[in-house]
Amino acid sequence: MCSMQVTVLGGGHGLASVLRTLRNTQLGLTVIVTVADDGGSSGELRRRGGGPAVGDLRRSLEALTGDEVVLARAFRRPLTINRIGRHPLGNLLIRSLAAAFGDLGKASEWLGDQLGISGVVVPATIEPVSLVAEVGGRLIHGESAIGATRAEICRLRFEPERPHVSPGAIEAIEHSDWVLLAPGSLFTSVLAASALPDLALALARTAAHVVWICNLEPDAGETAGMTGRDHLAALRHHGVRVDTALYDPDAALHFECEQLARERVTPLPRPLQSERPGIHDQSLLREALEELFAAPTTAQAGLAPAEAAFSD
Repeated sequence: MCSMQVTVLGGGHGLASVLRTLRNTQLGLTVIVTVADDGGSSGELRRRGGGPAVGDLRRSLEALTGDEVVLARAFRRPLTINRIGRHPLGNLLIRSLAAAFGDLGKASEWLGDQLGISGVVVPATIEPVSLVAEVGGRLIHGESAIGATRAEICRLRFEPERPHVSPGAIEAIEHSDWVLLAPGSLFTSVLAASALPDLALALARTAAHVVWICNLEPDAGETAGMTGRDHLAALRHHGVRVDTALYDPDAALHFECEQLARERVTPLPRPLQSERPGIHDQSLLREALEELFAAPTTAQAGLAPAEAAFSD
């Protein structure tokens, strides 16, 4: 049995970055992935065949799989099929398996077993969901349009208003020792998963410690001009609990420790930036998470030390 249960929420490349850091550890890992994307291959497949988006699920499965696994490399290969166009093989395979199982979560779990991943990847919702942003008295519909806007987003909503979430996602949050909010686009990745009403409620109730891994800089679109404090305020405004903020004090998005203390958030300033602007360094992030998991929490009482969980 794994010594420590960790749940990670999010989507996109920020989530994948965290998962590559946690790959091959001895953690009991559950990944909760937004399925609200409406751009690129995922969006085109949704428009043609309905259903949830699968691109972030595929990306998460890939991130937890070593490059030596042939199936993972095949996942990324583009495939052109008459009438539906050009798509990563993994997207087509996940959708086909979801239709065969009648359940996207079961399809993802089965694929994870075939890939030999250390963890379980579950969709945040069991039904298709779309994002809606309130912007200055008007509504912006869809993940792509929201991500591209430079207008101030007042609130993120969902269609349907209270989507049915995966039971496995609720269970994972309830039984976790740590919950990580992965970095990524604030509204279209982080909040797209964590602000779902039933998941936000599960976060509020869990005995786990909720850690927000902060972005290093604002997005060019949806969070242009927002400070670190603005990001935290948006999370709080959407009912998302944050116990600790892991951030780089030298990044564009940073905090003063006193500022976080006033918000009743534990500051964890650590070097996280890679040589590429806006990208977390995998080794530095791993070191910070090792340190974090070594700290005792109420949920962790009596468990084995984190060093054993991070041994390959």
